Amino acid sequence: MFYNFILTIFLLITFGFADKAPKIKSNPKDVVAIADFPFGGDNDIKGNVVFSAKQGKHIQVHVDMVGFPNEGGPFVYHIHEHSVPENGNCEAVGLHLNPFMAPENCTSEKSDAYCQIGDLSGKHGAINSTCFELKYTDPYLSLNPKSKSYIGNKAVVFHFANLTKIACADIEIANDLRLQSLIEEYIQTDDKLQLKELRTPLEPNYKFNQIEALSMEMYESDEDEVTKEDDESGGFQTKKQQVLLAPKQLLNKTKNKIDDSDLKDMAKKYKFGKNWRKHGNDKNQLKNISNVTIHGISSDCENKVGKILNSKFDSFIFSLLTAITLFI
Repeated sequence: MFYNFILTIFLLITFGFADKAPKIKSNPKDVVAIADFPFGGDNDIKGNVVFSAKQGKHIQVHVDMVGFPNEGGPFVYHIHEHSVPENGNCEAVGLHLNPFMAPENCTSEKSDAYCQIGDLSGKHGAINSTCFELKYTDPYLSLNPKSKSYIGNKAVVFHFANLTKIACADIEIANDLRLQSLIEEYIQTDDKLQLKELRTPLEPNYKFNQIEALSMEMYESDEDEVTKEDDESGGFQTKKQQVLLAPKQLLNKTKNKIDDSDLKDMAKKYKFGKNWRKHGNDKNQLKNISNVTIHGISSDCENKVGKILNSKFDSFIFSLLTAITLFI
């Protein structure tokens, strides 16, 4: 016991105390970063993870991946601190991006500010399907090279549930040619949200001020993690709150949410399930804290998650809610 105490004190002195991450209030509008798969690891896992901030504020993240194995999930994914070497060795990417020394278990933290910067699945949900699509806002990521939270030249890594690395790719700043090809991809899939994001025009003579943006990074109180500004201009944050839990029902890729007409057509509604908790101080902001990802299944692949309701009582409640929905 005494040895463990001394070791803890040594680590705190050596590495400092864990701190919460600041919210990034300003990001460059003219930068889009992409992690393209396959690169390192399993070549069957394909797709991309796109980071953009065309509104100049929080980072919008779009994950669109296929080819995960039928077993070994739920799959988790993180941003790691180093890029992938030319030989594609996923073991060489270092640890999770964690400049503020956050603990490893994100779901037990009172807000995402206390999570590791690079723990994307910890903040936004793991993957329990063979293919996966999700859009969300992450206010703790940065595309400013001056910021501690900068994600450029890092790597996105997907892991099995036992944390064995399965696939990895560099986060690279997209040039004009890659950006245009990405837009073509969204045209083909009719992804209007992403097209609107990437086609947002820049102001004449726009120039991003790295130092000024750095000074705007803000440590907020725990009670103020979900602000009115975030809700109005946070991008994808509020677009994924209403979700569908039917295990084999696909989500509308363009809307990235379920509206009233969808609910009546599909007769499925389970808004406040046991796997969800309040997000910040806004009772309408829900966050998935289970290992089952149910909001973002790619429209070209069926969800393999299996049964979500695993008890007779849960099934009865779900049936009751379904019946009520039909008469709303």
